[in-house]
Amino acid sequence: MKSMSIAALLFVIFLGALFVYVAEDIPAFGDANSAPNRYVWLFDMDVEGVEDDLNHGIIPASLGDKLEGRGFPLPSGVAKLREGEWDAVIIPEEKHYYPKAQKYYFIEKKGDKLDVYRYSLYIRFVEEGVHETEVPNMVTYILADYRGYDTLGETTVIFTAGVAVILLLRRKEKRPE
Repeated sequence: MKSMSIAALLFVIFLGALFVYVAEDIPAFGDANSAPNRYVWLFDMDVEGVEDDLNHGIIPASLGDKLEGRGFPLPSGVAKLREGEWDAVIIPEEKHYYPKAQKYYFIEKKGDKLDVYRYSLYIRFVEEGVHETEVPNMVTYILADYRGYDTLGETTVIFTAGVAVILLLRRKEKRPE
């Protein structure tokens, strides 16, 4: 065997092993409560002095500063879910499409730290989609309503490509001489 073939074989084996290693951490398909589908971790902070404010529905200044420093909107309120778990909500500026407070952050106490997460957009689609769009099929309302302009752009590109292929492959009749 040539050295290039051996190197290619070793590279393919390495990529296969890497794929198996990565695939072990993939959650079950469709599991709505898996971490990647539920929320995205933003940061952690010390629980000291913050937990009492959260239990009383107050946004602690240290939490607000960390969120604002990372460019996230400040929550307008906090609701306690269970012991050591809170939902922080925001009131959107757009009142027509988002007339109520939106669940935006999930805060969880782990030992002496608070983990702050941002809810995934997927959660919004599942919880609010039918109410906002009045379409019973989730795929339809995501594509037709939430991604309407993007989908229109994709359709335009596909149509243009189809017309270009037709023009390139059309048969030209031979002209009689």
